[in-house]
Amino acid sequence: MTSGADRLRPEWATLPLAIRSAVLGAIGGRFVSDSPAHGGFSASYAGVVETTSGRGFVKACASDWHTDSLHFIREEIRAVAMLPPHLGPTVIATFDRDAGVALVLEAIDGRHPGAPWTVDDLDAIAASLARLSATDAPEEMERAEDRMIPGFTRWAQIAEDPLLLVGLPASLRARMPDLMELENGFCDALRGDAVVHDDLRADNILISDGEARLLDSPHARRGAAWIDLPCFLPSVEASGGPRCEDAWQIFEAHGAPTQDSLLPVISGFASFLWFNQAQPEIPQLPGLRAFQRQQAIPALRWLAGQLSGPTTEGGPLA
Repeated sequence: MTSGADRLRPEWATLPLAIRSAVLGAIGGRFVSDSPAHGGFSASYAGVVETTSGRGFVKACASDWHTDSLHFIREEIRAVAMLPPHLGPTVIATFDRDAGVALVLEAIDGRHPGAPWTVDDLDAIAASLARLSATDAPEEMERAEDRMIPGFTRWAQIAEDPLLLVGLPASLRARMPDLMELENGFCDALRGDAVVHDDLRADNILISDGEARLLDSPHARRGAAWIDLPCFLPSVEASGGPRCEDAWQIFEAHGAPTQDSLLPVISGFASFLWFNQAQPEIPQLPGLRAFQRQQAIPALRWLAGQLSGPTTEGGPLA
């Protein structure tokens, strides 16, 4: 499974001089090199910048670049200012100027999980997700239900679209009334006071000295504990890891609730993936729809399995 847009990110040298100078001033010393990180779905610069005095992981976007990418760096700057320090890399500096924005973070030595997926890596991620779910979100942090709705409540639209409907597994088409009912409970399933990452996948995780460090927090929210898990596991299965329901057992050992208790979130994320994979490609983020489609396949399979049993009309599943 691809882990980023099907194009390279902008180069360090293409950033406005004012932004590059500010970043170098925050790290200290003279520029030596940069190592770009080309994964992810953003059209901003991202990479490790090394100077004669140190290094930092830099996210930066010129003011006349991709509007959404500029917005998400600003959102991450806002989030890291609120989050407890232990939940992410140390913040070195932030800048928001006429020329653009930049976030300079601690550069972490590590590797992304998933090449291949291992029990040890999933166990480390489970431990980090348990810490996240046990952390109270700041009062001023936006609530998950205010941001994830209507994006994760797409079953009514799917039911009205013949092409989307016919592409579903037959068992899910037979359970459309049940999916609508689950959707009615989605908002309640999100409510809580824990920190929610809301964009957990392999390229947003580094395994460093056996610990899973969770990165990239522009979507951080306040919500129910463990709601990141149903949105993470389809990406694991889609990239060659264990099936969602099998991987879940590793997380249960770290305190995750049962799959059934988070079924509205499993259902909601499946509707998000299936609906969005059919939308027009975003020119600045080629490959995003294919990425969503690859995850939708295991998400829908998983959901169908969780709903196995008699339909609302009393007949067997297809």
